[in-house]
Amino acid sequence: MDKEIELAIKRGHYVFVKSMDGSTLTGIPEPSNDPEKLKMRTSLGHFWIPMDEVSHVSRLITIK
Repeated sequence: MDKEIELAIKRGHYVFVKSMDGSTLTGIPEPSNDPEKLKMRTSLGHFWIPMDEVSHVSRLITIK
């Protein structure tokens, strides 16, 4: 899961994140100084998600 997030940050890809409670969030992950939290930029603003609450991450790749 961490590798997918690192690749998405490096390449500017969107990610789909599902949390333990079933809620989902789609956005662009950003580098964070705190390795225990995932920083996401979405259309609704910036979010910090504790990594222990993340159950699934999928990278969304646009084919040009």
